[in-house]
Parts: sequence; structure tokens; C-alpha cells
Amino acid sequence: MSRRSIGPRLASFYFFYYATVGAFMPYWAPYLEARGFTALQMGVAFALMGVMRSIVPIAWGWWADARGGRIYLIRWASLAALLTFMSIPFVDGVWWIGGLMVAYTLFWHALLPQFEVVTLNHLLASGGDYSRIRLWGSVGFVVAVLGLGALLDLTGMLWLPWLVGCFWLGMAGATWAVPEPPDAYSRDTPRVPILSVLSRREVIAFLLVCFCSQLSFAPYYNFFTLFLEHHGYRRSLAGVLWTVGVVAEIGLFLVIGRYIRRYGARAVLLLALGTTALRWTLTATLVDSLAVLVLSQLLHATSFGAYHSVAVFYVQRLFPGALQGRGQAVYNAVAYGIGGSIGSLGSGLLWDRVSPDAAFVAAALVAALGLIIAWRRLPGEAERL
Repeated sequence: MSRRSIGPRLASFYFFYYATVGAFMPYWAPYLEARGFTALQMGVAFALMGVMRSIVPIAWGWWADARGGRIYLIRWASLAALLTFMSIPFVDGVWWIGGLMVAYTLFWHALLPQFEVVTLNHLLASGGDYSRIRLWGSVGFVVAVLGLGALLDLTGMLWLPWLVGCFWLGMAGATWAVPEPPDAYSRDTPRVPILSVLSRREVIAFLLVCFCSQLSFAPYYNFFTLFLEHHGYRRSLAGVLWTVGVVAEIGLFLVIGRYIRRYGARAVLLLALGTTALRWTLTATLVDSLAVLVLSQLLHATSFGAYHSVAVFYVQRLFPGALQGRGQAVYNAVAYGIGGSIGSLGSGLLWDRVSPDAAFVAAALVAALGLIIAWRRLPGEAERL
């Protein structure tokens, strides 16, 4: 399939997938608060979702690598996730809502790691720039954040699942337009055991760095809107600030490929981690300055956009073709699953037991730890991995 025909189909999935994230991430904590959750209960629920994200992608990745039919799995998992998620408005109580949140992650967390493999294999066959496909996910995020912010002011928070469900439906539909990709490796190519790859020093260092990066993002992902409201900002302004960050990310995706080629993946990753630590420090200490908040959101370009592009680069090179599904799954499980779950629980505890600001101070320290590990342990020439 030509680049011209496959590109929009791949981009449509990213648009709707990250539109669901944009509909979910800034507003889900206020929704849970409206349904009776405390900050600690939110942290526990998000942490349990993270635990599922630590296990589910690996299981699905193993199955997809062994059995094939990756896009078939993605299609049915997206429908199952949609149906489970849309059960939430029909139940009451913290345990029922939290249980359904955990249940739909069984399918939701199967989607992105395997679709990344589908995208990379299609682009390997037809040519194309991954970052320019992925940026449409950021566009979807912006559309959802801005659109829902205005709608929720009119409808109230309890309408959120129905509005999110519209994007889920678009995502599920988009999967049926994408064909199964060609194999990225020859059937005659010797298979490398995944345990031998995971035991390599540079792989361990890379996964530790990703763990620190995404653990540090947990207070932002889960509590940033509430954090702003706690400091007297309006919810509509929170939506604008989320949008500023993602617009900066879109601009970064347009050019990041050339900078990775020019300066090397390790240098770009160090920049990402350094600006992440700076970003959380500014958020925690100067939250009352709107100008500083805008600056910290602009740093989303490097703290997430550059980080994500480099992480995909590393996974491609650290895990051979036959291990791509499991490689993406392990990366997502360690970074977003284990890192996200520990970060969610920790930030919920700090919010309730110390202060909301303390959660972001801790996030800055964790990002700084990731920077140290990357500086000392990752090879200088990542392109040769």
C-alpha cells in the first residue's frame, strides 16, 4: 500500500485514540470527584489501572507476536474497551466505578503498543515519517480538550463519559480502515530470545529512564486540572493550558526527526529529561504566575514530544523485528504501567497527606533521577544499538 493511501488511515487512529486521552485525562479526576471519590481513592484507582497496564500489554504483545493478526486483535479490543467504558454511567459507588475503570484497561492498554507496531511496519514498507503520523494524535488531543471544556461548562461533569464515548466510537471505527501490515522481518531470520535482549545493560538503562520519566508525569496526568482549581484557576483555563502543551508538542513532532539524526537520540533524551525536571519544579513553586504556567506547558514539547519520539526510536533498535510487539509492550508496561501506577498512588498520597504542591516537587526529583541514569548508563551512540 502506498504512503499516500496508508498515511491518513494510520493518522485517523492516532487522532481518535488521543482524542479519547484528551477527553479523559484533564477531566476524569473532576468527574470522579463529582461521583464521590477522594484524591486518595482516585490515586488507588489510577494505580490499579497502571498495574493492568504493566501486565496486559505484555500478554497481548506476546500473543500478537506468536499468532499474528495484530490488526484483528486491535479491532476487537477497541470494541470491547468501548462497551466496558460506557457501562460506567450506569453504576454507582467507588468500588463499581473503580472496578469498571480497571476492567476496560484489559482492552484499552492492548491498543496503542500493538498499533505502534502496525504503524512502524507500514511505514517501513511504504516510507514515511512516524512523527508526522503521530502528530495527528496531538491534534485529536487538542480538539477534545478545547471542545469538551466548553461543552462541560454547559452540561456539567456527569456528561463526561457520553462525550468521551463519541471519540471511543471514532477510534474503534478507524481500526477497520487499516489493513494488516507486511511482516517487518523474514521468516528465515533467526529469532532472538527476548530475555537475552532484556538482560542487556543498555536495555535495562533505557527502561529505567522511561520508568522515571512517566512516573514523574503521574501528578500531571491525574491531578493537573484539580491542582489548578486548588490554586484558584478556572476549569476553562485548565483546558487552555492543556492545549498549549499539546500545540507545542505538535510543533516539535514536525521537526524532531531531523534533530535526532543531527544530534543523536541520547542527546535529545537528556534534553527531554532535563526540561521535565524543570517543568515540574516551575509548576510546584510558581503556580500562582500564569506566565510561568504557560512556559511550563510549552516545555511539553521537549518533556513529552521529544521523549516519546526518542523512546520509539530506541524500541525499534533495541528489539529486533520479531520482538517488536513484545518490545513495545514491555516499554509501555514499564514506563506507563509500573511507572504510572506507582506515580498515581504516590501522588494521591502526597496530595492528601502533605500538599498538592509536594506531588509535583517529588515528580521533579524523579525526573532528575532519570536524567542521571540516562547520562551515566545509556550509550553515547544510540543509533548504533
